Amino acid sequence: MGEPKARLYDVTQQVASLLPSEKPRYLMGVGSPEDLVECVARGVDMFDCVLPTRVARNGGLFTRLGRVDITNRRFMEQAGPVDEACDCYTCQKFSAAYLSHLFRSRELLGPRLASIHNLRFVLRLMGQMRRSIVEGRFQQFYR
Repeated sequence: MGEPKARLYDVTQQVASLLPSEKPRYLMGVGSPEDLVECVARGVDMFDCVLPTRVARNGGLFTRLGRVDITNRRFMEQAGPVDEACDCYTCQKFSAAYLSHLFRSRELLGPRLASIHNLRFVLRLMGQMRRSIVEGRFQQFYR
């Protein structure tokens, strides 16, 4: 906690290399998309973290292009979803403008919909990594 990313990745690499490769390797408290990818690359199999929902409660949404803040002015009139390619309930049913309105109005539905989006994003990311490992192309995915 609080260490620079390089240190997190270095320690994760060291510890994962000491653990049996045939058994699941678990890392608690890591939940940003970039950290998940980096730690899977270093041998971690499972994660547990509140970050996706904590970020969502504060208006942060994970997208293919990085984290965005739904309260930013640019979303106030965006008729489409936060992420056109996302298959989550939030992106399928609600516009970015509506989600932005919910946050600016402090409606409890806003953080809930953002949490649904972020959790789906992380589940999809983990599924993509899993498939790339099974298909022997994780290094390509990682790059």
